Amino acid sequence: MKNSNNIFEVDHANDDKKQVFIDAAICSLANHGYKGTTVRQIAKYAKVTPGLLTHYYEGKEVLIAESYKYLAKQFLDNFQDKIDEQESDPLKALQIFFENIFEPDNLGAKFLRVWLAFWTLTLTEPDLRDAHKEIYNQYILSIEAMLKEAYKIQNISPDIKNINSLAIGIYALLDGLWLECCLDPDEFDKKKNLDIVYNFVEKTTGLNIRLT
Repeated sequence: MKNSNNIFEVDHANDDKKQVFIDAAICSLANHGYKGTTVRQIAKYAKVTPGLLTHYYEGKEVLIAESYKYLAKQFLDNFQDKIDEQESDPLKALQIFFENIFEPDNLGAKFLRVWLAFWTLTLTEPDLRDAHKEIYNQYILSIEAMLKEAYKIQNISPDIKNINSLAIGIYALLDGLWLECCLDPDEFDKKKNLDIVYNFVEKTTGLNIRLT
């Protein structure tokens, strides 16, 4: 699995041609956006002929859809691994989740171009829309689980809270701030974002997230 530092690189030594093409598609989206990403451009990044690429994938939309599934799952797995390390400390797990989103390696114009292409295709590609829904639901379930455990730690009954609504609200806030940070990094830096997140989450959930 790649980490966020090298998702915009292509490992041409990889014997898995499909993975090389996925890496190349991500690189092309990051540098040229959806409109500028063509089969020829992806093939250029992969260092193959366009004919070889279309032998594996019917067109750029199919390949971009596969790239989305790969990259979204990679980020989800990375997120899950980090919070699993803090299984006994849900408050710390929430902190890590929040802070990781606003790490410099996860922000910027390249990331924005890639995700905008993915989001655009979810409107027209049912397979991609289903994948997006599945990944989204997994994030919500993970946030719900962390909130429930955090309530237990702070001796607050989770039964009096709408955990699902809180999880959806938190995820939406994080998504929106991430987007604004990519669009205007001078206005939305990491410290400001985290202050907004912690103030909002603590007020809406009643949890003292910064306790640890």
